[in-house]
Amino acid sequence: MNKIEIYEVGPRDGFQNISEYIPLETKLAIIDGLITAGIRHLQMTSFV
Repeated sequence: MNKIEIYEVGPRDGFQNISEYIPLETKLAIIDGLITAGIRHLQMTSFV
């Protein structure tokens, strides 16, 4: 079977589309959960 790679963009694309302030601790908890779940490719920021 071929390898499948998942690229998670939630920390980049998702957080910037929420109008309410998201505390850093919440962001870190979500990112930590993604890493714990096995996600290895995360996009964290964009320069727009």
